[in-house]
Amino acid sequence: MKITLIGGGKLGKHLYKVLISVGQVQLLKWVIRSREESLTPEGINIANKIDQDEKCDIYLIAVSDNSIKEVVQLLPKDSFVVHTSGSISLKEIKRDRAGVFYPIQTFTKGSDVNFSEIFVGLESKNSKDLMILKKLAKLIGSKSFVLNSSKREQLHLAAVLVNNFTNHLFAEANLICKKINLPFDILLPLIKETVEKIDKLSPKDSQTGPASRNDSETISKQIKLITNNRLKKIYKVLTSAIQEYND
Repeated sequence: MKITLIGGGKLGKHLYKVLISVGQVQLLKWVIRSREESLTPEGINIANKIDQDEKCDIYLIAVSDNSIKEVVQLLPKDSFVVHTSGSISLKEIKRDRAGVFYPIQTFTKGSDVNFSEIFVGLESKNSKDLMILKKLAKLIGSKSFVLNSSKREQLHLAAVLVNNFTNHLFAEANLICKKINLPFDILLPLIKETVEKIDKLSPKDSQTGPASRNDSETISKQIKLITNNRLKKIYKVLTSAIQEYND
């Protein structure tokens, strides 16, 4: 399978690493803005522009959502263009051959990802190209499933809640720990238990804390402890949301 990868951001770098590790994948070119010498073994063509005469099975686009349509316009008209976004509808890609290869995972610089533990959402405008995407997912060891753009956008919303929003709460908790001169590591067993018990219980059944118990005195005390208006708003909104959800 011949692939041209476009994008050198967090996802692009992780895709690059996994693609060059698969024997049945030939990475023809990695199109990025700046050359990554430390990541580049011999034989991989690194470029900062796209060739119109390039022949490959997939143009795999791993750029920001705002840049996807712009990149698509630069690609050969008869090529199979595939983006990796959770929020861009396939209808927005004005090509006969277009698809989506959406890895449901967070990608961070300096943190390796095992693609065999990742689910990948697939979508394509025709069944033949969908088989190509299924083959790619299998080659990198990922579990794949097919879903339309509407469901993918909802799934991406769910992913933002469990990952991005949750990580921000970690950041807020870290600030509190720093304020009282305690290491954030103290909270790691609590975080791990919170995540691991979801394997056994539904999120609703595993909910604990002052809001779920309607401990009004504790809630009032904690609101008074918060001097940061940003965090105070978050605390109040989440407390109300938990109470409404559990009613």
